[in-house]
Amino acid sequence: MPGSDQNINYQIRPSKSIERKMMCELVKKIQIIQGTSELRYIGMGAKYFTDFLLFHNEFGVTDMISIEAERERAMRYEFNKPLKSIQMIYGTTNEVLPQIDQFEKKMNLVWLDYDGAFSEDMLTDIETLCRRLFVGSMFFISCNYSFAGKTSEKREAFRKNAGDYFDEDIDKNRYTNNGIPVIIQELVNKIIQKTLDKRNLYSENGNVQYMQLLFLKYKDGAPMLTVGGILVDDDLKDKIIKSNLPEKLVYCSFDNNCFPIEVPKLTYKEIQFVLRNIPVTDEEYEENKENFHGIGLDEIRKFEKIYRYYPYYTEGCLNT
Repeated sequence: MPGSDQNINYQIRPSKSIERKMMCELVKKIQIIQGTSELRYIGMGAKYFTDFLLFHNEFGVTDMISIEAERERAMRYEFNKPLKSIQMIYGTTNEVLPQIDQFEKKMNLVWLDYDGAFSEDMLTDIETLCRRLFVGSMFFISCNYSFAGKTSEKREAFRKNAGDYFDEDIDKNRYTNNGIPVIIQELVNKIIQKTLDKRNLYSENGNVQYMQLLFLKYKDGAPMLTVGGILVDDDLKDKIIKSNLPEKLVYCSFDNNCFPIEVPKLTYKEIQFVLRNIPVTDEEYEENKENFHGIGLDEIRKFEKIYRYYPYYTEGCLNT
């Protein structure tokens, strides 16, 4: 949704902050598995460029491209661009992605972080990436998965947004708040597989495959999901499988299990208390329930999953 950076401060969304840290950890693991540190980042910086600064600081990435649809706001974006090495390309992702060169020469990390509702254009971008990216490159999309109304109304709205990609065979009863993320994930996988099958058919070395690495959802306001993974050959696929990523990273998903980023509303004092007491079993909690000061077990369980990535905010003074 162009212009959403006018309404949302991307720097202080807790669930998004957690997702970014998870993404960084995942990319580091993949780099270790591949034995490479080379990386080009392609994303959409808006006026905050939060992801660009993060990946630059975490990985030393200097080869970066920011795709911006709103050409009329170029002056504002150029003013806020924090690093000289960020190349700005103006146009929609549908327009720009086919124009970017050297996909075959670079290890790419592409994160198309749309804040609008899931749409046909997003699947078109996925097709483009699957035709152009090479083995070892990663790509992810994030989008708003909410559709208003009853189940039948959600389905019709989804049909309109998905356009030619709409799948009539999907059970109409699945178009619920919990069901739509999985439907999107299935459509994404279907488009990826179809595109790679065609690519491999006409390629001399037709062995490009896709491995999903992330499928998660969160809510800092609108319900959002992120899904994506990596293009692999047999050798890289075997290395990733042997690395047991889902066992090491609780949020990593090779299948349709969607990891929910749920941030319990705890005070800093409560957070410190929970940190001193986890891990705690159900039995331990019930036996000592009065000692947990009213903090619910469900809150503890949610915090246990994300505490390593939890953002801490404080007020400060910055002179500029």
